[in-house]
Amino acid sequence: MTSRLRVGILGAGAFASRRHLPELVADSRIEVVAACRRDQDALTAFADHFGIKHRYADWREMLDKANLDAVLIATPHNQHAEQTESALRQGVHVLLEKPMALTGAEARSLRDLAKSSGLVLAVAFNPPYWSHTRALRAGILSDRIGILETVSLSWIGNVEHVFAKTPASAPSTQAAASIVAPTMFRADAAQNGGGQFMDGGGHLLSELLWVTGRRAVEVSAQMDRYPNDMRSHISIRLEGDVLASVTSVGNSRHLKRRLNSRYYGATGTANANGLDFTVAWTDEQGTTETQSQNEGLEIAPTPVGDWLHSIESGARLEPQGSADHAVHVTELLEAAYLSAKTGKQISLS
Repeated sequence: MTSRLRVGILGAGAFASRRHLPELVADSRIEVVAACRRDQDALTAFADHFGIKHRYADWREMLDKANLDAVLIATPHNQHAEQTESALRQGVHVLLEKPMALTGAEARSLRDLAKSSGLVLAVAFNPPYWSHTRALRAGILSDRIGILETVSLSWIGNVEHVFAKTPASAPSTQAAASIVAPTMFRADAAQNGGGQFMDGGGHLLSELLWVTGRRAVEVSAQMDRYPNDMRSHISIRLEGDVLASVTSVGNSRHLKRRLNSRYYGATGTANANGLDFTVAWTDEQGTTETQSQNEGLEIAPTPVGDWLHSIESGARLEPQGSADHAVHVTELLEAAYLSAKTGKQISLS
């Protein structure tokens, strides 16, 4: 890039304010020139805080008038496909919050459009940008635990407040770091695309696919209620007959979140704790080596930094959170909800 990249924010909300904006406004390669949100008070608070000059209540108007090179999209899930398509058709690079879309067909269309247009479309799933999952991927793909046999992933916590099921009794650290209050769009299954698994389960599916480097073949899902789930258990058969289980509980009464990953191979086991970013490798003799953020784990790129690196390459380098990866996560999410609805096992071609 010979000049600063002109970036717009579509979805100037709580998540964008704490997750991506601090890095975007601090990067000398970027000029954040526009922001869009329908709530004018929230838009003013957001734009004033980050020093964003141009403000829009209509996202189409922002894409038409702001002369953007790139856009961050962090809107309710059911808006992702239309907004991303519009941005790409105007020649704008996109950093998109998860999920990529609500259907596999929509996701595949976006991926193909980005590739045919020579534009960078990155989707900000967590696993490609976490040190411990990057270590898991490197070890498992190099057969550190031998031939992979089965995987178990679980996320247990309480997010009822973002689904408007309970009032937030006290401001969380994340909420306090936000410039504006979070909206309750997740409480509406039509906007969210489902329940808790659609919101957070994509990260678990992303880890499974990204760490193993395998595609899913069959999916079977159980949910406490469809489509407004808070508890889900997904059984997945990956290529090579690797069986995986993914469990997500969003209404736990346990005080602390628990995020654990276990990968079982023919000659060893990898255990990861996703809250303190540690990985423990155990071999056939029972000897365990532990890697942590402070010892042995590489510093991972951020979604913003990785996206910019890909843009600077002229889209020759794919971002770690690639459109191809996000497409398959979307296909898995769609299959899981279809299985929960029908009670049937879903085959993926």
